[in-house]
Amino acid sequence: MPFCTNCGSKIEDHQKFCPNCGVPTEQTPTPGGGDTPPPKKGILGDVDREDIEKGVEKGVEATKKSLSAAFRFARRGIKQGAELAGKGIDAAKETIEEHRSPNDEAGPPAQDQRLCPQCGQPVTGTGKFCSHCGQKLE
Repeated sequence: MPFCTNCGSKIEDHQKFCPNCGVPTEQTPTPGGGDTPPPKKGILGDVDREDIEKGVEKGVEATKKSLSAAFRFARRGIKQGAELAGKGIDAAKETIEEHRSPNDEAGPPAQDQRLCPQCGQPVTGTGKFCSHCGQKLE
């Protein structure tokens, strides 16, 4: 009795298609004439398991190398970004120092010194208006 070359099921002599998988039969007798079905082919056909394992190992190694390269690239980018951010912070500090008014560094005003309520500049003398912004003083 022949067996299906695709799935290994028994096939009657008069059947033109395998009743199990539907593949056309070749009516090939079993080698040796016994009732042992031929070895089943897997989904990948005649591919050897060792070949599959070697392919998987190669894929894993390639993935490891790719991930290592990606992490090195990311670390380099983070380092450069941190350096650039540090330079930006330093430049901002310098700009703040350049634009800081002299009164900012003078500290708190003396007790007898008046400040303009509008612009915050010290008012000299007993004037009724701020000499910096013109705000009426009380």
